[in-house]
Amino acid sequence: MERKETLAWDNVMFRAMIECLQDEVVTVHDIEDCARIIYANEAACRHFGVGLETLLTWCPLDFDPTYDEESLRLALERHRQTGGTKFETLHRVAEGMEIPVEVTANLFEQDGRLLAMCISRDIRPRREAEARMKELERLQAEREGLDRLARFAQCAPGFMYTVEAHADGRLVMTYASSGVEDILGLSVEAVLADIGHVHSRIVPEDRDRVMRCKEASARELQPFTEEYRILHPVKGERWLEARSVPERQKDGITLWHGFLIDITERKRMEETLQFIAQRSWATEGEAFFSAIAHYLGRILGVDYVVIDRLARDAELAETVALYARGEDLPNICYRLAGTPCENVMGRSLCCFPRQVRRLFPDDLMLQDMGVESYVGVPLWDSAGTAIGLIAVMHGEPMAEPESVTALLQLVATRVAAALERDRSERQLKAREQEFRSLVEHSPDTVARYDRDCRRIYANPRLVEEAGVPLSELLGKTPVEFPGGESSRAYQAKIRQVFETGEPAEFELSWKTAQERELISHIRLTPEFGFDGEVMHALAIGRDITEIDAYRRRIHHLAFFDSLTGLPNREMLNKRIREVMDGNPRPGRQFALMMLDLDRFKEINDTLGHGIGDLLLGRAARRLLGAVGKDDTVARLGGDEFAVLVPAPAASQELTALAGRILDAFARPFLIEGRELFVSVSLGIALYPRDCTGIDTLFRYADTAMYHAKRQGRNNFQFYSAELTARAAERMRIESALRRALGRNELELHFQSQIDMVSGTIVGAEALLRWNRPGRGIILPRKFIPIAEETGLIVGIGDWILAQACQAVVAWNRHREQPLRVAVNLSTRQFILNDLAGTVQRILDETGCRPEWLELEITESLLLEDSRGVHATLDAFDRMGLSIAIDDFGTGYSALSYLHRFPVKRIKIDRCFVHGIPSDRCKSELVKAIISIAQALGLEVLAEGVETPRQAVYLQAHGCRLGQGYLFGEPQPLVGFEASIGQDRSAIS
Repeated sequence: MERKETLAWDNVMFRAMIECLQDEVVTVHDIEDCARIIYANEAACRHFGVGLETLLTWCPLDFDPTYDEESLRLALERHRQTGGTKFETLHRVAEGMEIPVEVTANLFEQDGRLLAMCISRDIRPRREAEARMKELERLQAEREGLDRLARFAQCAPGFMYTVEAHADGRLVMTYASSGVEDILGLSVEAVLADIGHVHSRIVPEDRDRVMRCKEASARELQPFTEEYRILHPVKGERWLEARSVPERQKDGITLWHGFLIDITERKRMEETLQFIAQRSWATEGEAFFSAIAHYLGRILGVDYVVIDRLARDAELAETVALYARGEDLPNICYRLAGTPCENVMGRSLCCFPRQVRRLFPDDLMLQDMGVESYVGVPLWDSAGTAIGLIAVMHGEPMAEPESVTALLQLVATRVAAALERDRSERQLKAREQEFRSLVEHSPDTVARYDRDCRRIYANPRLVEEAGVPLSELLGKTPVEFPGGESSRAYQAKIRQVFETGEPAEFELSWKTAQERELISHIRLTPEFGFDGEVMHALAIGRDITEIDAYRRRIHHLAFFDSLTGLPNREMLNKRIREVMDGNPRPGRQFALMMLDLDRFKEINDTLGHGIGDLLLGRAARRLLGAVGKDDTVARLGGDEFAVLVPAPAASQELTALAGRILDAFARPFLIEGRELFVSVSLGIALYPRDCTGIDTLFRYADTAMYHAKRQGRNNFQFYSAELTARAAERMRIESALRRALGRNELELHFQSQIDMVSGTIVGAEALLRWNRPGRGIILPRKFIPIAEETGLIVGIGDWILAQACQAVVAWNRHREQPLRVAVNLSTRQFILNDLAGTVQRILDETGCRPEWLELEITESLLLEDSRGVHATLDAFDRMGLSIAIDDFGTGYSALSYLHRFPVKRIKIDRCFVHGIPSDRCKSELVKAIISIAQALGLEVLAEGVETPRQAVYLQAHGCRLGQGYLFGEPQPLVGFEASIGQDRSAIS
């Protein structure tokens, strides 16, 4: 009950507040009911012209023509978001009239409904006030415009007027601006009183023409435009331009509103331009400058006109025209310092309309000529550099210096261009003389050809080189002299220059009259005529005979081998690409052979590089004799050669060619009294059967060649995919082997060496094994050759020595009879390392005694008989180490090295031991080896002892020491140490 009373009290208070707004149109709208009016004050009823009952049924769609349903919905949505707004719209009242109003809407909630109270104000009075204000502003602006126009008429250059022509022919000037005094020398009052004063100023020759044009303008109502002369009482003859527009009044009077302007300066400039244009064609040089000076003197009415050019040092000026009161004075050269001309050169113009003599008292020329006024402007060339000046001087003060200055500036551009052209012509003549002298004395040949390719000029150098009189050169084409195939191509190049208008270059190979061959590099340049057509071709030639020879030499050095004269790798690649480009059809193929000389390094190292180079030259000639005429033989470097066979008919042809090459090297080479036997190994790869790339082709042929070497040399092999697979496997092994040492994948196994008489262990041979992850134990024959080729054997060998020495030191720490460990040495260790120093270092680091270590070497190492090997073995002997020859009898055995080198023991290879005692031949060889060793006092150890019968046979013939599976297989270090700990007999 209390809440209802409160709401009722609020509604009463709200309505009372609205009713207080007597002069305001107030409506309350229900926003949720399409903004229907739910309350309106009396002012709203009067505004809309309807009763309250009717008004309470309206919504904005009933009285606001600017809304439709959609736009009303959007407006109400905006009101909800903003809480109200102020806007202008239209209200349609009962009489149908639309009244502009300004509405202020505010939203509020009452009894749970969203309501809007709108206060509407009729804005017609405000808009009418605004319209009146705009009209006042327009009238004010118009009045100000008229005032400005009046001021403009009084201040504008020239004379503005209004003239009336009456029906009876009378002319009356009804308006005249103050400019009439300057233009005509008449007062405003005078011309308004009598227009005849204006007509009296017109030059009689122009007066009748002006009046006729005025009458025609009045008759046809066409604009009046005329140029005519007047006689000014002070300025003299002047040119005026009159412009006016006729306007016919209702009373028959014709009005002209127009103006007069002084165009004397413009007419002067037009006349000057016409004069300059005529003189540009009629005269040039000094005559042109003199004509300009006379013209300026006459048209400006001045006493003196001077045109100067600057000397090179810019301190002196030389006159090119000097006009003085109608006469030409001789040109002079004078110093600029202290003259007004000096001022001109430092600025764009210089004007002294009076008292110039007082300003420049040191200029005696001004004093002598009685000059009172001076105007000068500089002359600039196209690059913006001052090259001279033009000045006028007068004996009286100058009445119109601005007009004189403007005219001089107009003339200056043309005079400067003429002065620059004159300077250029003088320079051109000097340059022409210089160029003629240069051409006549040039070390290059110079010739000019006409459109028929006939020689119309030849300089002395060309005459001298050709060795014929000038008359035999002129009028001849290159085909006629010097003639030849190269001259025909040269003549075609000349025609090309005439056709295209572009310069060209050509190398002409020609013979002089004395049959001397020359190479000339010729630059052809087109010479154009005024019509843009090529009139002549200028040919400048330089003798490059020596340069061409050097170029050919450089080309030969770049693409051919200097030792053999054969193409080098670069040229071979080029020819391979040419063959590839020339064999587009499927099925076409070519072959690449790679070959090198077997054991060439031994000859080169033994007999010297001189003999080696001679051998390579002879080998190249034999190769050339064995191949076909279309085949290419190239030297790739060292003793490596290649043969490109561009189109083999079949593989049989390649087989035959390879056989001819092998046969060619079957004969000995006789070089400086020596017979040298050298064979070759060949590898053959086919394109595109084997591959489609040049680099791959070389690699495959090289792979096949090394396969031939592994097959025993002196043979040829075709490439197959299996070779690549092998090579890839070798690379994988090499890569893994490089990491094996660091990853502790290498290990040593030891095989016992037995005293077969007592059955005791006297030592062991250290044998390398590779425990490769995922592959198990790999035997040395699988990876040692790769280690030898790559040089990895040096590091591996050092590791083996260190491990073996550590092991033997441990074995002998508590033994009364010490054991000895045998370690194989590689030839590469002798070549790539300070082997003696390395062994000594390892002995010192491990504490191994020299007598506990035996070093095994191969026979091939001793056969080299090099000083380095000999010195290393002597160092080992001095250190107390034992040296053994491994695999004795399998190489090129030479008994002489057994006493030249400090050898202590020889090891009989297992291939001999394997056949005894049943194989009589091998048994005899074993007996012989043992006998030789006994005779030389050397120990003998037999390898590969596998049966008791072999052991008994060896003992029976004097071989006490043995090694083989009969006594035990190679064991890891731990297993071997366990076996030597038992120290029992190995033979039952």
